[in-house]
Amino acid sequence: MTRILLCANNIDELGGAQRVVHLLADGFQRRGHDVTEVGITPFEPAHAAVGDVPRHVLMPQVWPKKSTQTERTRAQLRSTAVGQMAELLRSIGDEQGVIITAQVWSMEILADALALVAPSVRKQWKVIGQYHGAYAAAASGRDLGRILRSYRDVTIFTALTAEDGSAFTRAGLRNVRAMPNPLAFWPEETTRQIGPDQVLTYLGRLSEEKGVDLLIDAWSLLADRHPTWRLRIVGDGPMADRLREQAALLAGMERIDWDSPTVDPASVLLTSDLVVLPSRTEGLPLVIAEAQGCGVPVVATDCSSGVRQLIGDWGRLAPRGDSRALAEVLDEAMADPAWRAESGRRARVEMQPYRLDAVMNAWEKLLGQVLR
Repeated sequence: MTRILLCANNIDELGGAQRVVHLLADGFQRRGHDVTEVGITPFEPAHAAVGDVPRHVLMPQVWPKKSTQTERTRAQLRSTAVGQMAELLRSIGDEQGVIITAQVWSMEILADALALVAPSVRKQWKVIGQYHGAYAAAASGRDLGRILRSYRDVTIFTALTAEDGSAFTRAGLRNVRAMPNPLAFWPEETTRQIGPDQVLTYLGRLSEEKGVDLLIDAWSLLADRHPTWRLRIVGDGPMADRLREQAALLAGMERIDWDSPTVDPASVLLTSDLVVLPSRTEGLPLVIAEAQGCGVPVVATDCSSGVRQLIGDWGRLAPRGDSRALAEVLDEAMADPAWRAESGRRARVEMQPYRLDAVMNAWEKLLGQVLR
């Protein structure tokens, strides 16, 4: 049994990194490890915890947006988080433990906490750092510099794909490994419920990087050619109101359904005929693997090595950031039921390595190497 801390910026959101943390925590606990989930800040609205893994949130209130009025509060909250993390590190006793940081900010808090504890305590903890985005996304913004600073001394750094791992190695990180995210579910039956309309589904956050505005533009170009299809958008986020306003001005808006975020993605996917991911940037998006694990074909934008790895030659890729090109690829997929059936069948086979047990076996092997 190993003491494991799984850390994320928050552990209450319905986000991709949070879902992975919960899956790993539950998987490690089922295998007999002593697991705690650690969130830096609370998140509102908080979603109910799944399972019985102990949870610890370091800050007493939600991290406020940056402004001249919040500088002092942010400094106090950060200091509190670092101190609380240091106390967690000291609680290990004579054991050896592993800390897995899912996001960059959580790693930065951990790095400051490690600097506060005695060298004997630091020696007891091995750190596995993760990045849930693509290398290209990190390099195009400020994440790469933060990653190179905060992850340079970790025991292992995991990227989502071998291609991204090689890129991070070239950038200067050592001990880089590829580790995919696991699937949360694997339905034994993939027969989809047949309704009067065929359903094109987007499932995810409504934010700039997800490209839902491009999807709505694409839908307006092809909706009239596919009168038996509906577009279903499932999710919420900062662009929700703007996207609804955009849709109201375009053709086909009467056949767009807007659904709230779901804690049961399988039920959404199993009632879909085609799933679309129009993102501008991604890592290794679980929604593609989940859809294909349900036997549903996927059209995605070519925005990361993780997307290309999951889509393979059984799904279809569209150029990133081009709504007209996305419409053309969707048009072909929606008009070709034979391709959709074959793509869904093959995709389900190809997703077998992402099932939870397979990924947990890889994690167990990595833990053995780290603690050797």
